[in-house]
Amino acid sequence: MVEKILQLLFITCRHPRISQPFTAALATGTSGSDAWETVGPVASHYVVCLECGKKFNYDWSAMRIVR
Repeated sequence: MVEKILQLLFITCRHPRISQPFTAALATGTSGSDAWETVGPVASHYVVCLECGKKFNYDWSAMRIVR
């Protein structure tokens, strides 16, 4: 509870809980099983802080967050 109040007062989040990596894909606008395009060879990977929601780029080959 105290951490949430401090975050609301603009004290930065230390990002203690990070999600597993996601791969960005584009929506095609159609409905059904083919609603998402397959990920191309130059995929954009990212992780999200589960506390504040901030998104970070993720280097899949190095298996680390790119800052």
